[in-house]
Amino acid sequence: MKKSILVVTFFCSLFLLISCNSTESPSSPAPPSPPSCERNHTAEIAFENKSISNTTYDIVFDGIYLTTIAPGKKSETYTVAAGIHTFLFRITNTGWTACTLATPNLAQCQSYSYYCTY
Repeated sequence: MKKSILVVTFFCSLFLLISCNSTESPSSPAPPSPPSCERNHTAEIAFENKSISNTTYDIVFDGIYLTTIAPGKKSETYTVAAGIHTFLFRITNTGWTACTLATPNLAQCQSYSYYCTY
């Protein structure tokens, strides 16, 4: 019986000694997470009114009114899905297009600025 207790005590002590003296290397830091434009597949776009006729423009982006820009002003920057979009500069309070309909393919994590000079 004493021999059994000694054997069990020896192995328990050995187990504790091994687990306390572990030589595991510290974990390496996690790699940095990718920027949000990569995670969300987005681009940035802004619009500028460089009208030579003092005309105010409405921006219609993907068929939906986005903003109005006074002459000489620039819009805020919008975060949009990367890919193909359509937009136009429409003369405010009319149905008239000031500049040709644009269909850019916006690349992920890139910034774009478009303007009209009608």
